[in-house]
Amino acid sequence: MSSEKPPQKLLISLVALSSVGLILLFGFLPYTYSHTASVVSVTKALWAMWHIFPDFQYGMAVPVLAGIVIYSQRHKLAGLPIKGWWPGIVLVVLTLALFWAGHRVDNQYIGFFSIQLLLASLILWILGWRWLVALAFPLAFLTFTWPMPFLDNIITFPLRIFMSGLSVSVMNLFGLPTVQNGTGIFSAPNPGVHLAAGELFQVDVADPCSGIRSLYALMMISALYGYFTLQSPWRRGVLFLSAIPLAIAGNLARILILTLGIVSIGAPTAIGTLEKPTWFHEGAGFAVFLVALGGMIFICNLLNFSPTEWRRKWHNLAPRMRTAPLPTPSREATQDIY
Repeated sequence: MSSEKPPQKLLISLVALSSVGLILLFGFLPYTYSHTASVVSVTKALWAMWHIFPDFQYGMAVPVLAGIVIYSQRHKLAGLPIKGWWPGIVLVVLTLALFWAGHRVDNQYIGFFSIQLLLASLILWILGWRWLVALAFPLAFLTFTWPMPFLDNIITFPLRIFMSGLSVSVMNLFGLPTVQNGTGIFSAPNPGVHLAAGELFQVDVADPCSGIRSLYALMMISALYGYFTLQSPWRRGVLFLSAIPLAIAGNLARILILTLGIVSIGAPTAIGTLEKPTWFHEGAGFAVFLVALGGMIFICNLLNFSPTEWRRKWHNLAPRMRTAPLPTPSREATQDIY
């Protein structure tokens, strides 16, 4: 059941108290030892993880981007009725209990999840269901804020093996004899010219080339891009899932560029070391996002393609093309023609 619109002073008081409570709860209350030497708040634990795992530092921009999404909805939100769902206070209490349980077991991810769940519960309690539905995307988008390095152990090695096999297949397809050994890519042996396996080139698909580092960021970008450019939920879902093959395609391009670089200019110039990669190695990393973002724009345009709309435009344009008078050449334009 929904209540009537609460009095203005009560609404302002609830919003103010909720804001102060969120700041104190997540910004200052000692919560976890996560990746720190002392008990710190959820916010400080998040800040520490961003610096320990730099591949997830894009999460710093996520709250700002979520704020931009909310700002873009300001006219729609201004027209929504404020009808707080008072049973939502039960969800608020349950979320606070979950937050306390995360503190007891020293799990920062329970604290991270509690932030989103508490925000949703407060919106439902104070503003109502229609506000919660309208703000569902920015609330879910906050998930990209949290670093998730534990996924690396599950995904990275199988992805490295897959990228190695895919790269070998593509190189052989284009006439560059290549063999795979685990995550290593080696030039094929050629007894005719006395070349052993790997003598011409050898590349190991390390964690950066597996695609795992770009995958998380690309999924975040695809979710945001789809929200602003696509209308239906299924189209946004397709674009979001396309981040996976696009990340693979981008890293395949990177591996091919590095391999050709080794053949052309040598491994010291093309690769360097894992600790000190060369300018060529660093530059090849941009290929991941160039390929992936280009593919994302193409898929988005494909999803927005409407045969009916294009047919209507053609039918409107064709009569104009048939009836348009031909231009009459001027004297100046014809005087030099013989």
